[in-house]
Amino acid sequence: MMRLKAVLILLFVSILFCSNAFAQSLTYGSQVEVEGILVSSMADPSITYDEKPHQFPALKLSKPISVACAQKERYCQQENDVTLLQLVLKKERMDQFKKLKGKRVKLIGSLFHSETGHHFTSVLLNVGAISPQPANAADPAHAPGS
Repeated sequence: MMRLKAVLILLFVSILFCSNAFAQSLTYGSQVEVEGILVSSMADPSITYDEKPHQFPALKLSKPISVACAQKERYCQQENDVTLLQLVLKKERMDQFKKLKGKRVKLIGSLFHSETGHHFTSVLLNVGAISPQPANAADPAHAPGS
């Protein structure tokens, strides 16, 4: 019985550590493609510049990502298991965001780390393009209530 418990614990820990291995690894500053569901998210007042809640456009990622520093970066913070990106949108992209909110999309843009009280997630995406994608019922980002 003890041996079975030990094997189950080892299996659980292995799965936990292996889940990070399946996260897509991206780099700050380079052009990236990410997929997920467009959502309006609410920033916790404790992290905002004026200690009030703020709604912001975001992408709930289909799969977690890890973001590494570019080789020439001197001051940079790597992030792991990122599941939500705050989106930086110009007017045309904001209009697309409003039309496609709640839908599965592919975004192309560049990632950067949060720097100010106006940044509400650890990693942000400066969006260059938004492409609608077919809905995927198995997509965790498309779960009810998201």
